[in-house]
Amino acid sequence: MTKSLTGNNQYLKELNQAAVMELIRQKGRLSRKELSDLTGLSPTACGSITRQLIQDGFLYETGQGESTGGRKPVMLEIRPNSYYAAGFDIGMEELQMVVADITGKILYHRNLEYTSGISVEKAMDLVYDELLVISEELGLSRERFLGCGLSIPGLVDRGTNQVIMAPNLSWNHVDLKAKASDILKMPVYIENEAMCSAICENWIGKCRNVDNFVCINVESGIGAGIFIGGTIYRGFSGSAGEIGHLIVQENGRLCGCGNHGCLETYASTRYMLLEVNNRLNNGYSPKSIPKGTMRWDKIVEAAGKGDALCAEVLHQGAKFLGYAVAFLINTLNPEAIVLGKCFTQYAPMVMDTLTKTVKEKALHYPAARARIMTSEFGMSSSALGAAMIPIRKIFGK
Repeated sequence: MTKSLTGNNQYLKELNQAAVMELIRQKGRLSRKELSDLTGLSPTACGSITRQLIQDGFLYETGQGESTGGRKPVMLEIRPNSYYAAGFDIGMEELQMVVADITGKILYHRNLEYTSGISVEKAMDLVYDELLVISEELGLSRERFLGCGLSIPGLVDRGTNQVIMAPNLSWNHVDLKAKASDILKMPVYIENEAMCSAICENWIGKCRNVDNFVCINVESGIGAGIFIGGTIYRGFSGSAGEIGHLIVQENGRLCGCGNHGCLETYASTRYMLLEVNNRLNNGYSPKSIPKGTMRWDKIVEAAGKGDALCAEVLHQGAKFLGYAVAFLINTLNPEAIVLGKCFTQYAPMVMDTLTKTVKEKALHYPAARARIMTSEFGMSSSALGAAMIPIRKIFGK
């Protein structure tokens, strides 16, 4: 019985600490009196909690606030550069790496390219090596890391933290958390890459004060991270957001999932690149693009310079993506839709096509109230969101 009560007391203490941290994060800085008023905790309890958080390095006193009569209150803020988290986005041909402090400030960011088909073991070796390099370059103590988030382009079982399948990595039923925890010697969190991007937007991006929104990532695949009522929506088995496999063309192109006409086969970078190269191989030879097999970045560049084929393929992809956005608006009624990853590279050229399609296909009332935006983080959003996962834990998220 005593053990149970002790456990409950510890749980309540952690809840109260998280509540205090979250309030200060939201407001920027607060006095102990303000914390007591906002939380409903007694001044004595608030004093004890803040004293412990200061001692542990999470908070610090920043000077005096305005007085409403009597002594000026001492203000408290979250201490920057006190604790850190790492985020890694393991892509098909690239590893994105981020380190942030508990305020969300980005201290380090870089990317490392590799050939497609990277194994789990090789990926974990890269993560370990890069974390060592980052720690040494920034002079960060490993003990100050709250944990590491890993962003994966595939289905993740939330109960077991297994990667059920990541087709673009050719990973199936991988106990990634166990492997990573054993290597990194710190808490590890595994999350779908689109969910990571949504976490990024919710924590430090354009949806900080938005409870209902969808973040859509366009890469070699297409996925969505969904927030409903201020929390991540995963669905029954954790696979919510796999919009790349919405059927947008009956009897359309064959998709890797086995179906025909999936959104990915018209709007993902992989299939848009394939479409351009197929057309080039069939005789299309414009002067505005170089001869030979095109790369994705060259397609965007050529479209920007006015190449008709590349522009046509990008606009067609945006049109089909607009179908998916309209579907999400009709079914989820979000306040905002954030389009990210590779879409940000060509958004200025095709945004009118996408919004026109949404206006035509979505119900007018919810569509007129939904904001459609591009992410400010480009290709980094998933790595940033992965880093925010362990940071969010100390704020009770």
